[in-house]
Amino acid sequence: MSSGPPGAAEEVEMVPSVVVGYDASQQSATAVRWAAREAARTGSPLLVVHVWGFAHQRTGGAGTSWLGAQVIAGVQAVADEGVAVALEAAPDVHARGFVGHGPPAQVMVDHSRDARLVVLGRHGTGWVREAVIGSVAAAVVQHAFCPVVVVPDVEAPPRGVVAVGVDGSAGADLALDLAAEQALARGASLRVVTAWTAVPVTSTMSYWVIAYPDATPDQLALAHAEQVQDVARARLAAAAPDLEVSWEVTEGRAADVLGAASRTAELVVAGARGRGGLAGLLLGSVSRGLVRHSHCPVLITRPRT
Repeated sequence: MSSGPPGAAEEVEMVPSVVVGYDASQQSATAVRWAAREAARTGSPLLVVHVWGFAHQRTGGAGTSWLGAQVIAGVQAVADEGVAVALEAAPDVHARGFVGHGPPAQVMVDHSRDARLVVLGRHGTGWVREAVIGSVAAAVVQHAFCPVVVVPDVEAPPRGVVAVGVDGSAGADLALDLAAEQALARGASLRVVTAWTAVPVTSTMSYWVIAYPDATPDQLALAHAEQVQDVARARLAAAAPDLEVSWEVTEGRAADVLGAASRTAELVVAGARGRGGLAGLLLGSVSRGLVRHSHCPVLITRPRT
């Protein structure tokens, strides 16, 4: 099933798609609606992917009998239902449904090669639920060839703010650039957040007295965070001088700080790799905490390869 202006199919195919997973759950429908509006906003086609069956088998293991054909028709109907959900949210979007066979993470990663964006729901039935709390999400986010967005269960209203976490790493620089693009495209302001962590007092503090007699570990951590923001200011001044930007340096765990920022944002952007407060964003507690508890969609950047 597809929809779009007549004669535009060939032109649309040349534009990178927004790819979204759909499994007929309410949670995945929320992700489809978000993806549809994002596709319409960027002039991108939308590909609604439903994963089922075994890899490298044209019918996904259903066989070629009459019963197998009925099964395949039912599976395709799920993808088509996702297209209908998308068209309700964004009637002008060019959308089509696709049934993928094989490991869900691999199907989504394969589609990410030529995609503008991959979108997943926070929870769902089957693999979409695993995509957030298990190996599928880790694999998609780690190996995707484009940014990945995880959408929470409840749709966040437009709040006019895009938040981004920066820590001075190359991944954070990419996140800052993409967050600025998102804010400008949405007519929103940008909130640049840097988290720093207080250093617990231990017996090894004697080292600091010798190496840094004029500053405590906490003062050095705070100074580094402020330096990170100064570099980000210079980067944005050159790339987006007209963008409205607010700056925040906050003590705390990166996931907690960005999670708090998500309460007043319509999108949170974070880099795929970081250091300091954002270290281990993909595979550790930061990504799990932010994705599970964010109050708005989370966009994790991926470098193009």
